Order: sequence, then C-alpha cells, then structure tokens
Amino acid sequence: MKWIQQKSNIAIGILFLMTLVVVLRNQTEMFPDSIGYLNMHIIRTPGYPLFLQLIQNVFGDYYDSGIAIFQIVFGCFSVYYFIHKLRSNQVLNDFFSVCFAFVLLLPFLVGLKIANNILTESISYSLYLIIVAKFISFFISKQIKELYYSLPILACLLITRYQFIYLIPIGLGLIFWISYQQKSFKKHAISIVLFITLPLITSLIDRTYHKVVHGHFVSTPWTGMNMITAPFFVSDAEDEALFEDRIEKEFFQRTHYSLIENNMNINDVDLTVFPTPTQFYIGRFADITMGPIFKNGKKVLEDSPSQIERFIALDKMTSNMVKPLIWDNFSKWKRLYIQNAIHGFGGIKNVILYIFIALCSLFFLWKQDQNTYKVLGLSSLLLIANVLIVAIGMHAVIRFTFYNDWVIFLTIFVLLNSLNKKLYES
Repeated sequence: MKWIQQKSNIAIGILFLMTLVVVLRNQTEMFPDSIGYLNMHIIRTPGYPLFLQLIQNVFGDYYDSGIAIFQIVFGCFSVYYFIHKLRSNQVLNDFFSVCFAFVLLLPFLVGLKIANNILTESISYSLYLIIVAKFISFFISKQIKELYYSLPILACLLITRYQFIYLIPIGLGLIFWISYQQKSFKKHAISIVLFITLPLITSLIDRTYHKVVHGHFVSTPWTGMNMITAPFFVSDAEDEALFEDRIEKEFFQRTHYSLIENNMNINDVDLTVFPTPTQFYIGRFADITMGPIFKNGKKVLEDSPSQIERFIALDKMTSNMVKPLIWDNFSKWKRLYIQNAIHGFGGIKNVILYIFIALCSLFFLWKQDQNTYKVLGLSSLLLIANVLIVAIGMHAVIRFTFYNDWVIFLTIFVLLNSLNKKLYES
C-alpha cells in the first residue's frame, strides 16, 4: 500500500510540475477590475490588494511574474492539501486521488486560467479548497481543531471575496450536527461563538483597512451597486413614487430613462443577440451596472467633496433603494433570480441532479453515519449555496461559480471508491 501511495504522490507531483510549466509559459493577464486591485481602490475588498502590494514590494518591476508564481504554487499546495485530507480520511484511494487532483487543477490550465489573472479568484479558489478540506475533515473526524484552524483562513477568504459568507451557516450546521450526535452543545460553544462573530471581525478588518488607506471607516462601498442592478432591470417608470428623497428620486428617474433608452430594461430589451431577457441580463450585467446605473449615480452625487466620498454616498443610496424596488417588482425579480440561478447551475438538469445528490446524501446520512454520505452531502450543499447567493447580487457566470465545478467528479470518484471497497472486502 505504501508503494502505491508513493506512486500516486509522484503522479500528483508530475501534474503539479506540468501545471507550473503551463502557467509560467502564459502571460499574466490584466482585466478591467485588475487596476482597482493594483491601485487599492476603495470599491475593492482588502484581501487581494494587500496581497498584490506584498508581491510588488518583494518582486518590484517583475511583480507580474511573482503574482503568477505565488498563485500557482499556492494553488498546488491547496490541491495537495485537499487530496491529503480526503486520503487520510479514507474517502478516496490513491488512484482516484490522482484523478481528482487533475480535476482540481483544471481552472489553472484551461478556461479561466486563474493563476495568470490579476483577479481575486486567483487566490480565493485556493483558500476555498483549504477551507472545504477542513470542513470535510471536521465532519468526518469530529476534531474541533479542524474548525479552529479554518477560521483565520475563512477570514482571509471573506475579506477577499464576500460571496463566501454562506460558509458561516454551513460551518455552524456542521457544528450543530456533531453536537447533536455527541449530545454535547457546551463542548462546541466557543466554536459556535467564533463562527457567529467572524463576519463582524472581517467587517471590522474591512473598515479598518479603508480607514487606514482611504481615510473612511466604512465597509467596501460596492455592495449596493451589485444588489440594485437586478431591481433596476425589472423596474417600471411608476417606481419613482417609491422614493421620497429628492436625490434618490432623481437618480431613479435618470437611470430608468437611460435603461429604457438603451434597451436595457426587462420591459424593453434588445433580443437580437440574446434569446431571453434573463440571458440579456447575464450577458450585459456589467454594461447595465457600469453604464446607466453608475454614470447616473455619479451625476446626481457630483456635489460630493471627493471621488471616495461619492462612492460611499452611491453605495449608501443604492443600498437604501434595493428593498423597495425588489418588493414592488417581486414577481419579476424572483423570476429573474431563479433563471439566473439555473444558468449558474448549468441548466435545469444540473439543478435536479445536485438537489437529488444533496437530498439522497442527507437522507442516507440520517440513517447511517458514513463518510461517503458526509462528503457528498456537504460538497453538494456547498455548490448549491454558492450559486444561490451569487445569483442574488451578480450575474451567475463561471467566474463566480467555478469554485465547485469539481463536485460532480468527486461524487463519481467517491461512489466508485466506495464500490471498490465493497468488492475488495467481499
């Protein structure tokens, strides 16, 4: 068995080496969002800009090469750590570990090629894999230290991409499950408190960062802009009556008019390129947000003393306007949200598949405390939760949903591994 494990480690090492070569042969790519991270713009969360600042200080003019090197080395480490946890908990054998390692490395090799991008997913994917490995290990071994060790990593992930806030309730769910099994909630009281307070801690870190760098003790002021895009897309002209504040009313009037004029409202959508309003929303999300919404927001707030204060005021205004717009257009917003989420899953068939895996795993886990059901149930719930939360305030495209693309492969490998065990034992 030790000889087989050595062989699998060598195979995984070869995969890492090949991935490293491919990444280093590719150019580091800049995107519209990249400048904001490099310049530590106020609308960017602190995690990735601080990472980039550290790399720039170390590598100087060659920072782009340093970014790619660190991101792929950290990526390979996270993949190996995930594989190690699965093997040590006897979830995968050595052969399927190699197969799964290849699957986890695909985002670095094809498609997004995340190690060559100056974007948050370049490190958030690796942080996420480590946290998932910790969660799985805790779920199986019931060792509370796995959760304690995951907390600082989860904090880093949240200040890099806040979409992973759903890991907090899932982590609490694992604690309550284990506490129920062990009939001891007091034993896990500290971990429960730490998980509940972690969002507050990361919010404090976020606000402190902006106070030090930008002079304002505020949360990253961009949530409102993302959240209001869908409500504006489904809005009607009559919705201006929802707002009594003069600036909010003017902002709505200007923005709604611009959306209609540019065929960017659900009531007047240009479907020459996109087959449905939902596909239009997904395909033109950035144009809607950064076009009519952002430009008109800047216009009505042009009296702000500085650009930074304008961003803060814009975030506050849009955040205040989200709820009234959603409630007044709830039916249309709900339909758009569901179709956006279905797109994020990859189609209705995938929705049914993942819900089926989650429900079956949880049902059998309730009957039998087996590692197979724990891994399949947890991984499928992670995938479902990620898509559902992304679809609330963003277009559910692969950049935000790829983090769990490995779930279906892990499901296959875990089931085959379990079947192989039973055949071997018989």
